[in-house]
Amino acid sequence: MKLHKQIAKYGKSTRGMPYPEVTRVANGELMINDGVTRATRVAKLLPGRMIMVEVTDNRPKLDLSGYPTIGDKLP
Repeated sequence: MKLHKQIAKYGKSTRGMPYPEVTRVANGELMINDGVTRATRVAKLLPGRMIMVEVTDNRPKLDLSGYPTIGDKLP
């Protein structure tokens, strides 16, 4: 439901969209703390497009390589 509301409000545009907040973890990967729906919308409607994020924490020893990514969950 939240994804559909964002698509209706922003469409394919990222203009006016708040930056997702992320934590930088092992291997330079990013874990989304706030903004999963925004990131999913961009990944779904604008594949390959990069977006600005706000890094709120660094945890270089945290390994999340076994967890799924947004790309893994998209059809």
